[in-house]
Amino acid sequence: MRSLTPVAAALALTALALPLSIAASNIALALLALALILRARTDGRAMLSAWRSEPVLAALAAYAAAGLLAAACSSAPGPSLRDAVKDLHRLWAMGLFVAALAVEPGAPLLPALGLSFGAAALTGAGQVLLGGLKGGMMVRAHAFVHPVVFGEQMAVAALGGACVLLRPGERDARGRAAVAAFALLAATALILSQTRMALFAAAAGFAVVALLEPRARRWALPAMALVVVSALTWEVMPNGGRTLSALFRYDPANPQQVRWTLWDTAWRMFRDRPWTGVGPGGFHRLFPSYHASALDGETHWGSAHNLYLHQLAERGLAGAAALAALLGLMASRAVRAARTTPDARALWAAGAVCAFLVLSLTETSFQNEQFSALLLLVWAWGTAALRRGSENL
Repeated sequence: MRSLTPVAAALALTALALPLSIAASNIALALLALALILRARTDGRAMLSAWRSEPVLAALAAYAAAGLLAAACSSAPGPSLRDAVKDLHRLWAMGLFVAALAVEPGAPLLPALGLSFGAAALTGAGQVLLGGLKGGMMVRAHAFVHPVVFGEQMAVAALGGACVLLRPGERDARGRAAVAAFALLAATALILSQTRMALFAAAAGFAVVALLEPRARRWALPAMALVVVSALTWEVMPNGGRTLSALFRYDPANPQQVRWTLWDTAWRMFRDRPWTGVGPGGFHRLFPSYHASALDGETHWGSAHNLYLHQLAERGLAGAAALAALLGLMASRAVRAARTTPDARALWAAGAVCAFLVLSLTETSFQNEQFSALLLLVWAWGTAALRRGSENL
């Protein structure tokens, strides 16, 4: 077995850390940056070529620039600039992933992600089984992160397992059984997280997978049945009203319906400053000015619970346009990779991006550095063949 190079080892370590810990992830990214610097003497041209051939890097840079512009034009430039700097973390991570995959395309990311996702899923399921009922409600599976982030992670993990089963490569029957068990475990952990939109997101991601991979179509009905059964189960289990029907039913008296007020607040902020918004972090800072009374016990909300409205509120049309360009490029390149590259990781990238677009209807997960870096890693891995193809032109 070939020993790992420092770049491959650091990339695998990053994949191992991302679903588990933001602190460990940042340490792993720093190690990856150091390994790439040391490798630049021999493979610097390959890294530069990969960066030049990836338009999503330019889109990420434009998105970060739009955030800085919105911060500079806000009523509180200092706090907004500190928040806007977080965009550079995503740009840094993506740059590292693109460069590392250019020089180490065979890095063992699949076992690393499988191990970390599996450990998180087992931990989350154990929390529910051992936690019992607290105040008449089930404990939400969350492993090492917030339950919502955990549900989003498990949606991505379940999609990955499904894609490996659909495009198995040289995997033997025993390996397929292990991957099937992993996918089932991730789906179970997703349901136990009670993250409702993550379930819809996983279904939407699988729908894209089925469009791109004919072998997935025979599993469309079982997947739909799983979603329906999960929805019906959530209607009756002790989850404090976190039912799927409550997610879309407008009832201001229901604490679960604060999203409607948050969305309205974001829209009013956007109308007040349509071009550059109130600045990154401005939603949290200015929320009391738009909603004087406490909302579900909180006076300061940091998220509009909808990425698109949140970006309109904080970055205006300029930031929203930059985000749309970024997500459009990511989706189109992932679909192109899945159509031209017959492997599981390209299919996974396409499904994960679609799932993320649906998740963003009720969450702002792109604002979370841990989840966004994980998504960018899956995407960069799945689209690596496009950059290698550009180098050969």
